[in-house]
Amino acid sequence: MHDMNYDVAEAEKVLAKVDPILGKLIARQKLEPLTPRVDYFASLCRSIVGQQVSVAAATAIFTRLEQATAMRPQKVLELDEEQVRTIGLSKQKASYIRDLAAHFARNPDVYNHLGEQSDELVIKELVEIKGIGVWTAQMFLMFTLGRPDVFAPDDLGLQNAIKKLYSLDVLPPKKELEKFAEKWAPYRTTASLHLWHYLSNTLRGIV
Repeated sequence: MHDMNYDVAEAEKVLAKVDPILGKLIARQKLEPLTPRVDYFASLCRSIVGQQVSVAAATAIFTRLEQATAMRPQKVLELDEEQVRTIGLSKQKASYIRDLAAHFARNPDVYNHLGEQSDELVIKELVEIKGIGVWTAQMFLMFTLGRPDVFAPDDLGLQNAIKKLYSLDVLPPKKELEKFAEKWAPYRTTASLHLWHYLSNTLRGIV
């Protein structure tokens, strides 16, 4: 996993020991290397776009946003209503992204210190931004800061993958999911990546 802050092969070895079901899955699938996201603004915008829509829809919308603005905060602030509609952003998401752009336009280095902070502090600071909740902050921890031990119990993909892989009749509530994932510490990010990969392969097999 390119430039991440931990050894994925070591993480996979530990996970296979503590969770044989996950271990079997790890043995038969290979994670794609992650390209670290170094642009904090683009990364947070991507997460906002990805809220409550499919991966395919989020990718298409983000690509159009990127083409229209080159992910420059000032350009985002200059988007008119017609452009927002063409990009495919809802009014609410557009207002969140504009609010975020205003933070970065005022001070491009506004969040550069996040890399030095604990996971808890990163989440605490990011959720103060309009439109950024805990899930978005957790995605930022995983995919931008490369933190090794993050689990997002509210993520629909992870919920579905756990239900399917462990043959659960019903999905446990959030607190129980968090407890379920504790055995994967300190490598919950790698476990999550494998679960997402498993789910996307399963869905691909259906379609």
